[in-house]
Amino acid sequence: MVAPDAELAEDVFVGPGCVVESNVKVGSGTQLIGRVWLRGPLCLGRNNTIYPNAAIGFEPQDLKYDPEIPGAGVAIGDQNVLREGVTIHRATSAKPTTIGNRNYLMTNSHVGHDARLGDDIMLSSAATLGGHVQVEDRAVLGGVATIHQFCRIGRLACVGGLVGLSQDLPPFCTSYSMRSVGSLNLVGLRRAGYRQHIGPLKQAFDIVFRRGMSNASAAQAILAELPDNPLCVELAHFIESSQRGITRYYDSSNIKPEN
Repeated sequence: MVAPDAELAEDVFVGPGCVVESNVKVGSGTQLIGRVWLRGPLCLGRNNTIYPNAAIGFEPQDLKYDPEIPGAGVAIGDQNVLREGVTIHRATSAKPTTIGNRNYLMTNSHVGHDARLGDDIMLSSAATLGGHVQVEDRAVLGGVATIHQFCRIGRLACVGGLVGLSQDLPPFCTSYSMRSVGSLNLVGLRRAGYRQHIGPLKQAFDIVFRRGMSNASAAQAILAELPDNPLCVELAHFIESSQRGITRYYDSSNIKPEN
């Protein structure tokens, strides 16, 4: 069922059981495999693939929200893959819930209202983003990872499976356990071609997590000691701008094995 005023490019594939409501625009090359439900306002870009039972653009899970107000809706870029059961809720503010380009959202992952995702991000199965969460480019969230509303996940950060975070995870960092930072994302940095930046980032990581400094002081120390490394500068600016605070460090090397 496709609303008369929905705008679909000529080569969009609409499979069986799909519903495309009013105020929906779908770009060229996009495939709706089957039983996909799109609710406007929604702008869906080019060459996206959406699998069965995905639901995009429905009202946010916010008791204060008036469902009669369509708001800014959802904006999705190009070449994204949304697997079975993905849900993306529309915004409550003047800016749409936003998904960038080339992202891979696995089965039953959820993007809450007003969230903003960059490019080349992976959400593993059942990963959940609360409202207003921001996820920067090339971040990876493991299965059933859960991010509290208003948190930020930095570029090339990695959240392990079954991990929940209630504060910001800085770029290039990995979280292995609940509400904690474990190390730099060394594998991700190497794969991204940033091997030469690992040494300086280790110094910046030490400043942030091992010197016992405030976030503001740590950011200034990085800018003073490592001003020529762009990734270190990026890390410093992220920490400096944090509103919820930075996820604490957990040093697993200090844990003694049980007898």
